[in-house]
Amino acid sequence: MSAPRSNPSALRNSGPILEALKQFLGQADKVKVFEVASGTGEHAKYICNYFAAASWEPTEYDESLLVDIKVHCKSLKNVKAPKVVDIRKSITEWSFVPTHLGKYDVGLCINMMHISPMECTLGLFSNMSKLLATGGLLFTYGPYAIDGVISPQSNVDFHNSLIEQNPKWGLRDIVTLKEISETSGMRLEMVVDMPSNNKLLVFKRLPPDSDTDRSVQELAAKN
Repeated sequence: MSAPRSNPSALRNSGPILEALKQFLGQADKVKVFEVASGTGEHAKYICNYFAAASWEPTEYDESLLVDIKVHCKSLKNVKAPKVVDIRKSITEWSFVPTHLGKYDVGLCINMMHISPMECTLGLFSNMSKLLATGGLLFTYGPYAIDGVISPQSNVDFHNSLIEQNPKWGLRDIVTLKEISETSGMRLEMVVDMPSNNKLLVFKRLPPDSDTDRSVQELAAKN
């Protein structure tokens, strides 16, 4: 088998992300984690070496990356087999029913929002509202705008380069994400400053309304 692909960005930021997650999760916590846009699986590999009691479910839009995730995480018993997920689609359209639907403690999405259409961000919040248990946390990581302002200049240049590659890409505004989260039954709890002008956003799942709660239970019952 050929060596799995490696993402230099994941190698750089896995350490700082782990240190940030330690503020919210204990090493021995038996948390159920659903990761969106797992990439090569190197974040899962690095973080799960520390959170050995966690149950980690990686997913990825690019099916070709599943083999990389499997190889990187092959020695970790707490990382489940990766699955393909188009986060723009409703859970009812996925090819599988998530193992802990409505009961996940943690959602994680690293460096996806700015290199995907806005529909992916909308789908992320909509689906996480159904995946997470009440009180569950969604962590998103990457560079962001704040109330229409992008800084420093390196982030401005990065944003412009993304727009040139694809007009639907670009840094998302934290104010907009806060509003989107609230329409999905979530709340922005904290913004953590990270190295290289990135941020870790922490959203909390609020108690769902009765209709949403019923639909999640019905879907989970089909599993």
